[in-house]
Amino acid sequence: MPAIPGNNVVTAWGSYKKIGTTRVQVTICAKQTGTAFSVGAIALLYSSSGASRNLGATILPEADKSACVNSTFFFYTAHLKVHAFIGGSNGTIVTTGPVLTVY
Repeated sequence: MPAIPGNNVVTAWGSYKKIGTTRVQVTICAKQTGTAFSVGAIALLYSSSGASRNLGATILPEADKSACVNSTFFFYTAHLKVHAFIGGSNGTIVTTGPVLTVY
C-alpha cells in the first residue's frame, strides 16, 4: 500500500484472494509508526454494477499500535482499491494516501 507522502505515521499492507468468480477474501492491516490521533487503512471493493463495500483497519488512541481485519465479500470482485489514512480527534480523516488500484 502506498505511503502517505510527507508523513511517517502509518504503515499499511494487505492481501486478497479471489475465490471462484463471485467471491474475494481481503485482509488489510495498519501499524501506527509515528504520532497521530488515529491511523488506518481501507480497502474499497466494487461490484460490476458499481456498488461498493469497504473494509478498514483502524488504530485508535489507547489501542494496540497495529490492527488487521479480514472478510470475504460476495459479488464485489470487479475492482479493489486501497489507501492509508491519518485521522483527527473529531472523527474526520485528516490526510489520505494515494489510492492504489489493485485490480
